[in-house]
Amino acid sequence: MAAKLRLRACVWALGIAAILAAAGCGSTNSEEQISTAESLAEEGAPSPPATAVSAVDAFAACDDIPDVESVFGPGPAYDSLPSSVFRTVREYGAAHSDEFGSMWNGAAPGGAIVAAFTADIEAHRLALEALLPEGTPFDVVKVDHSHAALQAVQASIGRLEGMQGIGIRTVRNRVSLDFVDPTDATLERLADTVPIDMICLQVVYSVKPPSGPLDIIPLDGADNPPTDCWWGGYDLSTTRCENRVVLPPGLAHVAVHLNPAAMPDPADTSIWLLVTEAGCTSGRKMGDALRGPQVVETDDAVVVAFAVVPYVGMANCPDNPDAHVTVELSRPLGDRALLHGVLVPPEPIQLRPGAR
Repeated sequence: MAAKLRLRACVWALGIAAILAAAGCGSTNSEEQISTAESLAEEGAPSPPATAVSAVDAFAACDDIPDVESVFGPGPAYDSLPSSVFRTVREYGAAHSDEFGSMWNGAAPGGAIVAAFTADIEAHRLALEALLPEGTPFDVVKVDHSHAALQAVQASIGRLEGMQGIGIRTVRNRVSLDFVDPTDATLERLADTVPIDMICLQVVYSVKPPSGPLDIIPLDGADNPPTDCWWGGYDLSTTRCENRVVLPPGLAHVAVHLNPAAMPDPADTSIWLLVTEAGCTSGRKMGDALRGPQVVETDDAVVVAFAVVPYVGMANCPDNPDAHVTVELSRPLGDRALLHGVLVPPEPIQLRPGAR
């Protein structure tokens, strides 16, 4: 029985200008042929619904499958080697397509080539040694499935409910499928139609957010509320850890800044803020996914907090749009401090770094 599928999640703490590679949550060492070059992005990994456990148990998680072992191991890009070397290995593999499991980069000074075959490993090693220039760093390893067989399996899988991406992980010798909220029926149908040992899954289950008004600001009676450390958070500083409140399942953090076009004035009873999603969302507008504001007013401060129902699924990481939000106060701001309610202790809401 394959190992029980572990949910895959990425925790992103991003500057607005940051562009992350699609491999941010997966292996960066394999030559992957992925049909959707995006990542499954969410904040926090919820547990799968109880009804999905039996269906998920049939599959291995891609992250649980080890890379195929090689004397070179996975390593840096091998583009420093002559292109003729790659061509020689590709042509040899094409001539033995029934056994060729593809090739990938291996760790060696100047790069290396690892070629995979399903049988006759030593014979293929000797044949490649005779074809490649003397001293070329290469290794030949055994895999269970040819690349052609994996391609055939990939082609046989139609568009399934909840499937967000599909590709071949060469260094793990599997067809990889990304799912968001797959049903039991979908997974059972997949198990009935493809060889289980030729595929692996990466699954994310969404979580229903709390109902009712946003309630995340720790009050005076809440001693030592649970917090996590946000390195690289862009609310205040990228050089220190910001302690932020741990949010309930189904909610994620956002960045909150002053609006440079409408700076707060002591006479204001309305405060204009910029709220920006921090995860990878393909640049969506938050709309109804934005929760809040929660506002706690005292004689000394106005404490404000927002959260968002996170985007779950395949997403790239362009700049996320700002939501222009108006916070209504019960009386003029006066000399009260305007504070982040998700930071412990609360700290002033500021302009985005570099804003004028």
